[in-house]
Amino acid sequence: MTEGELKIGVLARRAPIGHTADLTATLEHVGGLTRVLPALAEFANIDWTALTTQSQVGLPRYYSFSEISNQVHQHDINIFLAEVDSQELDLSDWFCAHYIWPLLHGLPIPELADAELSHRLNTVRSTSQALAAESIDVDNHGYLVNDFQLSQVPVALRELEPSKQISFFLHTPWPKSIPSSNISTKILEFLASGMLAADVIQFQTQKDLRAFEEFVITHLPLELEDVKLEVNPVSVNVQQLNLQSLNTEDLLNLREDEISYVHIARSDPIKNTLASINAFTGLARDFKDSAPRSYLDLYIVPSRQQWPMYQVLLSEIVKTVEQCNSKLSSLNYAPIRLHIGNDYQRASKALTRYDCLIACSVADGLNLVVKEGAILNDRNGAIVSTKNVGAIAELGNFCIVAAEATEIGIIESLREAQNLSSETRRNMSAELKRHIQEFDSSYWAQNAVANFKVLEKV
Repeated sequence: MTEGELKIGVLARRAPIGHTADLTATLEHVGGLTRVLPALAEFANIDWTALTTQSQVGLPRYYSFSEISNQVHQHDINIFLAEVDSQELDLSDWFCAHYIWPLLHGLPIPELADAELSHRLNTVRSTSQALAAESIDVDNHGYLVNDFQLSQVPVALRELEPSKQISFFLHTPWPKSIPSSNISTKILEFLASGMLAADVIQFQTQKDLRAFEEFVITHLPLELEDVKLEVNPVSVNVQQLNLQSLNTEDLLNLREDEISYVHIARSDPIKNTLASINAFTGLARDFKDSAPRSYLDLYIVPSRQQWPMYQVLLSEIVKTVEQCNSKLSSLNYAPIRLHIGNDYQRASKALTRYDCLIACSVADGLNLVVKEGAILNDRNGAIVSTKNVGAIAELGNFCIVAAEATEIGIIESLREAQNLSSETRRNMSAELKRHIQEFDSSYWAQNAVANFKVLEKV
């Protein structure tokens, strides 16, 4: 790093580090903001610290992003894996998966005794403190923290480095209506008070910013005075996607006249996969066996499979596909095809080919699949989504937005997409590409680092 260059410590729940059978480090495809964080290296040197996952325990704790990815950025990205107390991390992850995650996405949460709630919150706090301690660097200009699981990191950093700039990016939604239960309020107060130790908090949408601000004004009014709230929508690397699409092999087994519906998601209740499958099945009842075949390709990445409720959901997806294909047996082919695993290349190819992309989450902070699909698709495919998907705050005018994230609401939107004229589809696709190209990951990264002391792009 030369004098005057910006250096930022980035803290995230995980890093995109995978390993082959012989333990060679590889770039692992991951979702959410983790996929976009490398864009920061256009403007700053990045020291990226993440919590070690179970599969990474005992493996090297330092990686050069350029060496494992073969991607070149203007500045360096150094990745450090921090090991914390495994028992506390497991307890923290369980609580985040079963309470904080559903609460932020408007899903119900079970009751929990006050003493147990306090214990669980303390595990979140403890892991955040340990991660913050591993990340301290006297030579950097400040810290960018991402992920609701690290809501307490700004507090810990403030105690360790009181003069450094701290930004927090919340890529998950903030609930638009607050449940009346005491436990929900306590959890949200815990999250908000930790985040408010930052100098700047950035959100994906204006609605999320307003919901957070209203909550803080009501519950923590004195803590908002010295914090700047901003909207900075996360996007995708358009140039890299376009290069990637040229190098992807044909893996889809579709004829030119066949109709492709695609749904790509983690096996998570917020992704609404079961409703999407049932909606397509309702639509497919009207298909004629003599017409060009239509397929729904599901690309499901197993998520949080250490927890029984997520194991059950994945099993339900498999069972629902079998049942729905059975209901559609008169078509003389199985129209729903399930692909389980983290096959990013195959899923990317599906995005180039879809006639309709289904992204109908109950609630979703980002859903970058929408933006990736809009850039990669070369058939003027329509996107069917819901109003509570983060990307739709920007792109809703160029997509079909379901009135409700229900089976009926999705069916109605799929029929609307079916009836679009060729000209309308072409115009919608062009507008999607234009907007995303203008506000790509570089635009997001520049806004993310603009709050620090130096902004220099080489």
